Amino acid sequence: MSLLASVRLPRRFGITVVLGLALHSLSFVHDVPRAWAQSSQAATEPKRPAYQLGSAGRFNEDWSILRGVDLSATDDVLDRLKFIPLSPDQNVWLTIGGQVRERGEYFKHFLFGASAPKDSDGYLLSRYRLSTDLHVTQYFRLFAEGRSAFALDRELAGGRTTAFVDEFDLMNGFADIMIPFGQKANVTLRGGRQELIFGSQRLVGPGDFTQVPRAFEGGAAIAQIASWTITPFWAQSVVVDQYRFNKSTSDLQLFGVFGTGPLHVLPVNLDLYWLDADNRTGTFNGTIGRERRHTLGGRVWGKIGATGLDFEVEGASQFGTLGRGDIAASMFTTVLGYTLPIPQLSPRVYLEFDYASGDDRRGGDVGTFNQLYPNAHSYLGYIDYIGRQNIITPNAGISISPIQGLTLSLQQYFFWRASNHDAIYNKSGGVLRPGTTTTARYVGAETDVLATYNFTRHLQGYAGYSRFFTGEFIDKTGKDKDSDFYYVAIQFTF
Repeated sequence: MSLLASVRLPRRFGITVVLGLALHSLSFVHDVPRAWAQSSQAATEPKRPAYQLGSAGRFNEDWSILRGVDLSATDDVLDRLKFIPLSPDQNVWLTIGGQVRERGEYFKHFLFGASAPKDSDGYLLSRYRLSTDLHVTQYFRLFAEGRSAFALDRELAGGRTTAFVDEFDLMNGFADIMIPFGQKANVTLRGGRQELIFGSQRLVGPGDFTQVPRAFEGGAAIAQIASWTITPFWAQSVVVDQYRFNKSTSDLQLFGVFGTGPLHVLPVNLDLYWLDADNRTGTFNGTIGRERRHTLGGRVWGKIGATGLDFEVEGASQFGTLGRGDIAASMFTTVLGYTLPIPQLSPRVYLEFDYASGDDRRGGDVGTFNQLYPNAHSYLGYIDYIGRQNIITPNAGISISPIQGLTLSLQQYFFWRASNHDAIYNKSGGVLRPGTTTTARYVGAETDVLATYNFTRHLQGYAGYSRFFTGEFIDKTGKDKDSDFYYVAIQFTF
């Protein structure tokens, strides 16, 4: 019996399979070439940009490469939606894009068995996105993207929360004005609703695995100077209202400057950032009040010659005030990877260490790191229990591609509290378990298995299993059953 067959899912879960087969058939009707990630294409085919899946931002796709191409002669009928000329000289043009995603999930002993009214449940998540990208010459642009997200039969804690349901809303809606400054410099002024995507997204990213990704309203100036991109910005967080149009709030503000580019003196890349969070009400380990938190940080990553080794190091320091207390917090992460010289499998192994500070005592000054607005699912385990606050996490993993289009990965995590006087926080920054009743540090371990397969350029499926093994801290602070998380998804993107 297969792993997924061993758990009982709702009858409507079959919708996922039916829709997946229908979309798969549709892709072959269009005679779409196989292997989504294939880098080489037939000589008669245009060199299309890659779909910016996950948390990369669909607005970062540049389809102007199709200008002048006879799209009726390509092997993908959906090319005709990617570059629609609206003027004789083709300097005014429109792109239409979208995505349909169906994902079934099943939790056994959600929140270690403390979930009510049920601690085990299967349910279906549906999400639909549709975007239009209007370019009026290279200097002006309007981008709009709508979103609908639904949850069927979810009876775990929170039920149909705002993390799962947003029936119809605007995900992105902004205007760009590009101002050139010679051959190697320009500034794009952007204003409106938008996803913020910075660097590794450990601190700022939309979080696409989440059913309802995060959005902001505000402005940014995206400066391209030689090979560097420098982005000063100011934004307010958009608060999800499941059944009404979402609005931003001045209670949650984020602003700062993010820069990224090559280091030049060494063959590595560098991120440098200052992020400022101004939250009307913050709560950390018994200290409550207005939070004004400054984050200074940087990241460096690259490959080590021709050795097959790659690395990444990121660190950030936080200071400011929370109510009457001062803030002094930090985070650090380092990754060392190695790609084995086996081209047929492309195997990569890695070792990683993550640290985020916690608070030394309840009330008063604050030592808990604030993870801000991260793309949290990409880090610290796919079961989405542990956030980047008061945590120490050594972890390791391996990924291989045994056949074209298929990627298999395995990750293993171990979790300890950085401070035994502070709570354990979840991926949303909320308290997962308070830390005042025990000095135990070991939280537990998590194992993740994930398989991703690109059926075609447009159709992708993935399935995964995660298990969280509870440790002494969980055992001493409430229900302590090990948790299992199964999921399978299919998505069609154009």
